[in-house]
Amino acid sequence: MAFRFLAVIERRKGTGAGIETRRLAGLGLAAVPTIGQLAIWANEPARVMTAPSGRAHLLGRLFTRSDRPVRVTALEPQFDRHSEVPAILTNRFWGQYVAISQCPLGSVQVYRDPSGALPCYVRETADAIFLLSDLDLGIAAGLIDPEIDWDAMAAALLRPALRRTETVLRDVYEVPQGWILGISGARYTGLTQHWSPWDYVRPSRLAPAELREALRATVVSTVRALASDFGRVQLCLSGGLDSSIVAAALADTSTTCLNLVSPGPEGDERGFARLVADHVGLELVDRDYRLDDIVIGTSSALHLPRPVGAPGRQALDQANRRVASEISAEAMFSGNGGDNVFCFTQSAAPIADRIKSRRQRISAWRTVADVCELTGCSAWEALSRAIRKLPRGAARHRWPSDLRFIHPDLTEAIGSAEAEHSWLEVPDHGLPGRAAHIAALLRPQNFSEGFARDEPLELITPLLAQPIVELCLSIQTWQWIEGGRDRAVARNAFAGQLPHAIARRRTKGGPGAFYRQIVEHNRAAIMQNLLEGELSARKLIDRTAVEAFFQRPVDAQGDAYVRILTLSDAEAWAHARGTGY
Repeated sequence: MAFRFLAVIERRKGTGAGIETRRLAGLGLAAVPTIGQLAIWANEPARVMTAPSGRAHLLGRLFTRSDRPVRVTALEPQFDRHSEVPAILTNRFWGQYVAISQCPLGSVQVYRDPSGALPCYVRETADAIFLLSDLDLGIAAGLIDPEIDWDAMAAALLRPALRRTETVLRDVYEVPQGWILGISGARYTGLTQHWSPWDYVRPSRLAPAELREALRATVVSTVRALASDFGRVQLCLSGGLDSSIVAAALADTSTTCLNLVSPGPEGDERGFARLVADHVGLELVDRDYRLDDIVIGTSSALHLPRPVGAPGRQALDQANRRVASEISAEAMFSGNGGDNVFCFTQSAAPIADRIKSRRQRISAWRTVADVCELTGCSAWEALSRAIRKLPRGAARHRWPSDLRFIHPDLTEAIGSAEAEHSWLEVPDHGLPGRAAHIAALLRPQNFSEGFARDEPLELITPLLAQPIVELCLSIQTWQWIEGGRDRAVARNAFAGQLPHAIARRRTKGGPGAFYRQIVEHNRAAIMQNLLEGELSARKLIDRTAVEAFFQRPVDAQGDAYVRILTLSDAEAWAHARGTGY
């Protein structure tokens, strides 16, 4: 079961927080010894470590930064240095944690780890600040009344993959990954960024062979350290590169791989998954995606404070739950985020990066050739596209809005507004390819929280861990496409641990046919929910465009069916929250 916590910081000691301890006990939470104006409850109090002074607490998992990471089981006296806690954690450790420290003078700081693996939602009142691991806990404890913020909903529909500090519920926000929430006195609360991916964009001085070895060693040690906390692990093994790399890191452990099969040849990856599992010595089972696991009108993201349900997610989650129950798995590992961390790109940005980098311009023609090999474009096309990215202002990544099926009034009002996020702010001398790489790191965040936290199965996305991300940020964008292959450094790093057919694989199937099947099978219900639901009534989606979609064959409209399913899940989320469920 995932770690759950509730922390309460009184704005003034003795004002009271109105917590019903009996209710928390009924939710499976126990009090953790604290001092000062802080109180903590957790479902596993042993996973809360306290510094010798009692003024600093770490909630979650913490590992040492080393070639062989070790799980930390106690906080040393260095954690009593209140102002230094975030720097100590960032530089000397990594993990899945939220750290809370109190200054003897009364101020408090909350630091969320750079991977964002442990959620930290915030609810403020006049008397206290509540920190929560999950929405369900906040509702059950009587601390959150899930009222929708419709402006935030509009922003979420336009840019569903862009993670914002604000949630789509009123008066609920989160501490962003790598940020500090500072609290002082009866009124002040403020967020400041401590960790930024831009701080790690420093070209590695390692030779290519050393860099490959460093990446392989870092991935293996990080994945195995996270797996060491569980008796049995279940891995979603698609047969693609990223999940196969995780499988290689878990070689010869107590891991069972699950491959999910969907209709059509592109949805059957069992042959590739079998190659990997046999090569690394892991058990493999396969299951079919099941239509009867899909319940239209129920959101797969109801346990989250944002409508970020994914097409087919109900079937994916149910299949994993069933297998985990069969084999008594405690955690589900995933290669989610691998494309983003390993800088998957099909653009000419690496050419521009190399041209703009000192001592690299003379070698830019090699990258032109790599882009041509990778994308199939001509040298002239590659170079002309790269030149467009050379002006200083072109380095900023423009996060696109998805305007499909969005109401014209909403499109006109905010559809063209510039997306805002600290990671999208490019520093002086920032490169366009690197800006796109860092922007891509935002995309997997919505899917890293996984199951509801009171379920027995916990989701782990190891490729998003801090040591792996920081190392990958030091690898130049043109190195990632050397030889005309995407994710080239990762492919080369694991060439000796994976079958040749997997390390060199350039194409990959997927469950698209299953998603289309969901739409066809539930056409009437999806159409009715979208046309008669909250999103339509509030003029957030375009009824005419939705009606037009259902008047044509699904297969004839590209990947519009994915957007329809996403909006259908968002409508189910909005309906449930709007009715107070």
